[in-house]
Amino acid sequence: MVPEIQTAQDIWPQLAPIVFVPRTENDYQQLSILQDELKTIIGESENHPLVSLMEVVGALIEKYELEQASMEREAWYGLSLRMLARAYGNDEPEYTADMLKWVNPDYEGK
Repeated sequence: MVPEIQTAQDIWPQLAPIVFVPRTENDYQQLSILQDELKTIIGESENHPLVSLMEVVGALIEKYELEQASMEREAWYGLSLRMLARAYGNDEPEYTADMLKWVNPDYEGK
């Protein structure tokens, strides 16, 4: 086994509880707290040994946020389609010009 992988395997049980792929809002919150703590520890130091850990945690957070935004967009899109189908369904009556209360003078019958 490559020495670096062996080292990772040896220390992973201690890291796994704090570095993981977030799947829930609670996971996301835990990683956000970790990211804030890392920012405090690292400060402005570009050479701090934990900079790459902070970058990994940031990437995990960003991935979760993008997935959540995508799911939210899909939910809104689905809701929009359902509401449009309900508003303009097959049981919608055909409206005629004599049903109008007032005529828009700018409308050219298009």
